[in-house]
Amino acid sequence: MEEPKIKPKLKKVATYYAGECMGNAEKSAVMAGYSPRYARGNAYKIIRREEVQEYLKYLHSLAQEEEQKQIATIADIQEFWTHIMNDKEQSVKNRLKASELLAKAQGAFREEW
Repeated sequence: MEEPKIKPKLKKVATYYAGECMGNAEKSAVMAGYSPRYARGNAYKIIRREEVQEYLKYLHSLAQEEEQKQIATIADIQEFWTHIMNDKEQSVKNRLKASELLAKAQGAFREEW
């Protein structure tokens, strides 16, 4: 998703709202530079603005992309087990467990009926 064009102050509100302020509209508005008095009565209006909602969706999509990057694939896991199994500095117990898990993942212990 492409980053929406938004005024810097509204961008700050959305960023604080989605992050540090954890959904607190009033606190987000104050941290973005609005006066506490103005924020008390108008923060929800700022958050409801179309451009702020679009930016919040953009921030959410970035978070999802980052989350997906952190999920290990089967190949990553097998590479990790192989590294542990071959690491001479690891205990024998850890090396044996890694080899067992790797063998199980490869189907070495499957019994054919």
